[in-house]
Amino acid sequence: MTFPTARIERSEPMSASEQSRLAESLARQYGRLVFQAAYRVLGDAAQAEDVQQEVFLRLLQSDGRDAIESWPAYLSAAASRAAIDVLRRQRRWWRALPLWRAQLPGAAESAEQANLHDERARRLRQALAGLPRREAQCFGLRYLEGMEIEQIARSLQLSVNNVNVVLHRARRRLEAELAERGDTTEIAP
Repeated sequence: MTFPTARIERSEPMSASEQSRLAESLARQYGRLVFQAAYRVLGDAAQAEDVQQEVFLRLLQSDGRDAIESWPAYLSAAASRAAIDVLRRQRRWWRALPLWRAQLPGAAESAEQANLHDERARRLRQALAGLPRREAQCFGLRYLEGMEIEQIARSLQLSVNNVNVVLHRARRRLEAELAERGDTTEIAP
């Protein structure tokens, strides 16, 4: 199977209708290819469909100035990157789950489990209290409030890179502090 390649070079952005027609045409022509690229990474049809939709939505939102030499290569790479992002978000969720469970009141399986959860939550609160103010702010906004990195950067008037560095330091300090106290919980990335 061969795919036609088209190099589109523009000095000015495409109009919304041109962009829409291009995205629709590419979706019809390469939709299956994008789905397959995402499915190979994710192994889940529903998630692969979400990624497929996201790839073409991003294409619609772009200004159309990029010179694309090979649409199949471009779209496959975009689908793979978006699928990897999905996996990263899932991994973060599962790694952070014990931390969040320690924070939430809930029905424990037994009195012993309830005591363990209370103790872990207490140790986490103590460790958070020992962080420098900026690290505690960023950590709380990211992992307890669920804010995205960009939102945190805007709200604290920091760069995105600075927020990432501060979060990395906060996670390492928390992991070290909790390890000293006998808790081996890994703090989410």
